[in-house]
Amino acid sequence: MTTLVEILRPALPFPVADVNGDVPVRGGESSKWFVVWPTPDDQRIVVRANPLHRDTQASGAEAMARIQEAVVAAERKAQAAYDRAIKEVQQTGKTSNVDGVTLEDEGVAGERIDAELELTIAIEPAASFEVGTSRAPLITPGVNGPTWTIAVAANTFKEGTAAGGRDRFRPAETRLLFSESTNKPSVDRRGDRDLYAVTIPTSAGSFAVVLSGNEELLGEVVARTDWSKLRRSGR
Repeated sequence: MTTLVEILRPALPFPVADVNGDVPVRGGESSKWFVVWPTPDDQRIVVRANPLHRDTQASGAEAMARIQEAVVAAERKAQAAYDRAIKEVQQTGKTSNVDGVTLEDEGVAGERIDAELELTIAIEPAASFEVGTSRAPLITPGVNGPTWTIAVAANTFKEGTAAGGRDRFRPAETRLLFSESTNKPSVDRRGDRDLYAVTIPTSAGSFAVVLSGNEELLGEVVARTDWSKLRRSGR
Protein backbone atom coordinates (compact mmCIF):
# COMPACT_ATOMS: atom_id res chain seq x y z
CA MET A 1 0.00 0.00 0.00
CA THR A 2 2.87 2.38 0.77
CA THR A 3 4.29 1.82 -2.71
CA LEU A 4 0.86 2.18 -4.30
CA VAL A 5 0.40 5.59 -2.68
CA GLU A 6 3.89 6.61 -3.77
CA ILE A 7 3.37 5.77 -7.44
CA LEU A 8 -0.13 7.24 -7.57
CA ARG A 9 0.72 10.68 -6.17
CA PRO A 10 2.06 11.98 -9.53
CA ALA A 11 -1.09 10.68 -11.28
CA LEU A 12 -3.39 12.29 -8.67
CA PRO A 13 -2.16 15.90 -8.41
CA PHE A 14 -5.28 17.00 -6.55
CA PRO A 15 -5.85 18.59 -3.13
CA VAL A 16 -6.15 16.34 -0.10
CA ALA A 17 -9.56 15.93 1.54
CA ASP A 18 -10.65 17.60 4.74
CA VAL A 19 -10.99 15.55 7.93
CA ASN A 20 -14.49 14.40 6.92
CA GLY A 21 -13.57 13.57 3.33
CA ASP A 22 -16.30 15.83 1.96
CA VAL A 23 -14.38 18.72 0.34
CA PRO A 24 -10.76 19.74 -0.31
CA VAL A 25 -9.02 20.58 2.96
CA ARG A 26 -8.69 24.25 2.03
CA GLY A 27 -12.04 24.48 0.26
CA GLY A 28 -12.34 26.37 -3.00
CA GLU A 29 -13.85 25.48 -6.34
CA SER A 30 -10.77 25.53 -8.58
CA SER A 31 -9.94 21.80 -8.41
CA LYS A 32 -12.41 19.38 -9.96
CA TRP A 33 -11.15 16.47 -7.83
CA PHE A 34 -9.69 15.87 -4.37
CA VAL A 35 -8.17 12.78 -2.76
CA VAL A 36 -8.92 10.81 0.38
CA TRP A 37 -5.68 8.97 1.05
CA PRO A 38 -5.64 5.64 2.98
CA THR A 39 -5.99 5.47 6.73
CA PRO A 40 -5.57 2.53 9.11
CA ASP A 41 -9.36 2.13 9.06
CA ASP A 42 -9.81 2.41 5.28
CA GLN A 43 -7.06 1.14 3.01
CA ARG A 44 -8.61 2.49 -0.18
CA ILE A 45 -7.55 5.53 -2.16
CA VAL A 46 -10.70 7.49 -3.01
CA VAL A 47 -10.80 10.35 -5.52
CA ARG A 48 -13.96 12.44 -5.20
CA ALA A 49 -15.49 15.18 -7.30
CA ASN A 50 -15.33 18.59 -5.61
CA PRO A 51 -18.96 19.57 -4.83
CA LEU A 52 -17.95 23.24 -5.12
CA HIS A 53 -16.73 22.87 -8.71
CA ARG A 54 -19.09 24.06 -11.44
CA ASP A 55 -18.81 20.83 -13.47
CA THR A 56 -19.79 18.74 -10.44
CA GLN A 57 -22.75 20.98 -9.71
CA ALA A 58 -23.91 20.82 -13.34
CA SER A 59 -23.62 17.02 -13.38
CA GLY A 60 -25.54 16.79 -10.12
CA ALA A 61 -28.36 18.98 -11.41
CA GLU A 62 -28.66 16.94 -14.60
CA ALA A 63 -28.65 13.68 -12.64
CA MET A 64 -31.33 14.94 -10.25
CA ALA A 65 -33.59 15.69 -13.20
CA ARG A 66 -33.17 12.12 -14.50
CA ILE A 67 -33.69 10.70 -11.01
CA GLN A 68 -36.89 12.71 -10.59
CA GLU A 69 -38.20 11.36 -13.89
CA ALA A 70 -37.50 7.80 -12.70
CA VAL A 71 -39.24 8.39 -9.36
CA VAL A 72 -42.30 9.92 -11.06
CA ALA A 73 -42.52 6.92 -13.38
CA ALA A 74 -42.26 4.58 -10.38
CA GLU A 75 -45.01 6.48 -8.56
CA ARG A 76 -47.30 6.11 -11.58
CA LYS A 77 -46.54 2.40 -11.72
CA ALA A 78 -47.27 2.01 -8.00
CA GLN A 79 -50.54 3.94 -8.32
CA ALA A 80 -51.63 1.77 -11.23
CA ALA A 81 -50.86 -1.36 -9.20
CA TYR A 82 -52.82 0.05 -6.26
CA ASP A 83 -55.81 0.79 -8.48
CA ARG A 84 -55.73 -2.76 -9.85
CA ALA A 85 -55.57 -4.16 -6.30
CA ILE A 86 -58.61 -2.12 -5.23
CA LYS A 87 -60.51 -3.34 -8.27
CA GLU A 88 -59.53 -6.93 -7.46
CA VAL A 89 -60.80 -6.59 -3.90
CA GLN A 90 -64.10 -5.18 -5.16
CA GLN A 91 -64.51 -8.02 -7.65
CA THR A 92 -63.18 -11.02 -5.72
CA GLY A 93 -62.83 -9.96 -2.09
CA LYS A 94 -59.17 -11.01 -2.16
CA THR A 95 -56.19 -8.75 -1.60
CA SER A 96 -52.74 -8.80 -3.20
CA ASN A 97 -49.46 -7.17 -2.32
CA VAL A 98 -48.77 -3.72 -3.77
CA ASP A 99 -45.20 -2.54 -4.18
CA GLY A 100 -44.53 1.04 -3.11
CA VAL A 101 -41.86 3.46 -4.23
CA THR A 102 -38.34 2.66 -2.93
CA LEU A 103 -34.88 4.15 -3.23
CA GLU A 104 -34.25 1.67 -6.02
CA ASP A 105 -36.67 3.68 -8.11
CA GLU A 106 -33.95 6.30 -8.60
CA GLY A 107 -32.92 3.77 -11.19
CA VAL A 108 -29.83 3.82 -13.32
CA ALA A 109 -29.51 7.61 -13.09
CA GLY A 110 -28.73 7.53 -9.37
CA GLU A 111 -26.15 4.77 -9.71
CA ARG A 112 -24.57 6.47 -12.72
CA ILE A 113 -24.01 9.81 -10.97
CA ASP A 114 -22.57 8.04 -7.91
CA ALA A 115 -20.04 6.29 -10.16
CA GLU A 116 -19.16 9.38 -12.19
CA LEU A 117 -18.36 11.45 -9.09
CA GLU A 118 -15.83 9.05 -7.57
CA LEU A 119 -12.90 6.74 -8.31
CA THR A 120 -11.76 4.11 -5.83
CA ILE A 121 -8.40 2.35 -5.96
CA ALA A 122 -7.58 -0.64 -3.77
CA ILE A 123 -5.32 -3.66 -3.52
CA GLU A 124 -7.23 -6.96 -3.46
CA PRO A 125 -6.38 -10.66 -3.64
CA ALA A 126 -5.99 -12.00 -7.16
CA ALA A 127 -9.12 -14.13 -6.88
CA SER A 128 -11.70 -15.27 -9.39
CA PHE A 129 -14.91 -13.23 -9.37
CA GLU A 130 -18.32 -12.67 -10.96
CA VAL A 131 -19.48 -9.34 -12.35
CA GLY A 132 -22.88 -8.11 -13.51
CA THR A 133 -22.45 -6.41 -16.88
CA SER A 134 -23.96 -6.37 -20.35
CA ARG A 135 -20.48 -6.02 -21.87
CA ALA A 136 -18.06 -8.88 -21.42
CA PRO A 137 -14.88 -8.18 -19.45
CA LEU A 138 -11.93 -7.57 -21.77
CA ILE A 139 -8.63 -9.25 -20.89
CA THR A 140 -5.41 -7.91 -22.43
CA PRO A 141 -1.71 -8.33 -21.65
CA GLY A 142 -0.57 -5.90 -18.97
CA VAL A 143 1.62 -2.91 -19.79
CA ASN A 144 4.37 -1.44 -17.62
CA GLY A 145 4.07 -3.85 -14.71
CA PRO A 146 0.81 -5.86 -14.56
CA THR A 147 0.70 -9.35 -16.05
CA TRP A 148 -2.89 -8.93 -17.26
CA THR A 149 -5.46 -6.15 -17.42
CA ILE A 150 -9.13 -7.05 -16.90
CA ALA A 151 -11.40 -4.18 -17.94
CA VAL A 152 -15.17 -3.70 -17.82
CA ALA A 153 -16.56 -0.63 -19.56
CA ALA A 154 -19.29 1.41 -17.89
CA ASN A 155 -22.68 0.07 -19.00
CA THR A 156 -26.29 -0.60 -18.09
CA PHE A 157 -27.13 -4.23 -17.41
CA LYS A 158 -30.07 -6.35 -16.30
CA GLU A 159 -29.71 -7.78 -12.81
CA GLY A 160 -31.39 -11.18 -12.53
CA THR A 161 -33.33 -12.85 -15.31
CA ALA A 162 -34.56 -10.93 -18.33
CA ALA A 163 -38.18 -11.35 -17.24
CA GLY A 164 -37.87 -10.38 -13.59
CA GLY A 165 -34.64 -8.39 -13.49
CA ARG A 166 -34.16 -4.68 -13.09
CA ASP A 167 -31.80 -2.27 -14.79
CA ARG A 168 -28.55 -1.47 -12.98
CA PHE A 169 -25.51 0.64 -13.79
CA ARG A 170 -22.07 -0.98 -13.86
CA PRO A 171 -19.28 1.53 -13.18
CA ALA A 172 -16.13 1.29 -15.26
CA GLU A 173 -13.73 -1.13 -13.58
CA THR A 174 -10.15 -2.15 -14.32
CA ARG A 175 -8.23 -4.86 -12.50
CA LEU A 176 -4.47 -4.85 -12.90
CA LEU A 177 -3.36 -8.39 -12.17
CA PHE A 178 0.17 -8.89 -10.85
CA SER A 179 1.05 -12.56 -11.07
CA GLU A 180 4.00 -14.85 -11.74
CA SER A 181 1.68 -17.04 -13.81
CA THR A 182 1.45 -16.18 -17.50
CA ASN A 183 -1.74 -18.21 -17.96
CA LYS A 184 -4.48 -15.94 -19.26
CA PRO A 185 -7.61 -15.53 -17.12
CA SER A 186 -10.80 -16.84 -18.71
CA VAL A 187 -14.23 -15.23 -19.11
CA ASP A 188 -17.49 -17.19 -19.20
CA ARG A 189 -21.05 -15.89 -19.40
CA ARG A 190 -23.56 -17.36 -16.96
CA GLY A 191 -26.30 -18.64 -19.28
CA ASP A 192 -28.17 -15.81 -21.00
CA ARG A 193 -27.89 -13.46 -18.02
CA ASP A 194 -25.86 -10.23 -17.84
CA LEU A 195 -23.43 -12.02 -15.55
CA TYR A 196 -19.86 -13.11 -16.26
CA ALA A 197 -17.43 -15.28 -14.32
CA VAL A 198 -13.74 -14.38 -14.54
CA THR A 199 -11.44 -17.21 -13.54
CA ILE A 200 -7.93 -16.18 -12.51
CA PRO A 201 -5.21 -18.87 -12.36
CA THR A 202 -3.79 -19.26 -8.87
CA SER A 203 -0.24 -18.10 -8.28
CA ALA A 204 1.71 -17.54 -5.07
CA GLY A 205 2.23 -13.89 -4.23
CA SER A 206 -0.25 -12.62 -6.82
CA PHE A 207 -2.49 -9.60 -6.19
CA ALA A 208 -4.63 -7.09 -8.07
CA VAL A 209 -5.05 -3.33 -8.09
CA VAL A 210 -8.75 -2.58 -8.65
CA LEU A 211 -9.87 0.81 -9.98
CA SER A 212 -13.60 1.53 -10.18
CA GLY A 213 -15.71 4.59 -10.91
CA ASN A 214 -15.34 7.58 -13.25
CA GLU A 215 -14.33 6.08 -16.59
CA GLU A 216 -12.35 9.04 -17.93
CA LEU A 217 -10.34 9.57 -14.75
CA LEU A 218 -9.76 5.82 -14.43
CA GLY A 219 -8.20 5.69 -17.90
CA GLU A 220 -5.96 8.67 -17.15
CA VAL A 221 -4.70 7.18 -13.88
CA VAL A 222 -3.92 3.80 -15.45
CA ALA A 223 -2.00 5.48 -18.28
CA ARG A 224 -0.06 7.94 -16.10
CA THR A 225 1.13 5.55 -13.38
CA ASP A 226 4.42 3.64 -13.38
CA TRP A 227 3.05 0.29 -12.24
CA SER A 228 6.43 -1.43 -12.65
CA LYS A 229 7.49 -0.09 -9.25
CA LEU A 230 4.58 -1.96 -7.66
CA ARG A 231 5.69 -5.21 -9.26
CA ARG A 232 9.23 -4.77 -7.92
CA SER A 233 7.85 -3.94 -4.48
CA GLY A 234 5.69 -7.07 -4.45
CA ARG A 235 8.60 -9.39 -5.00
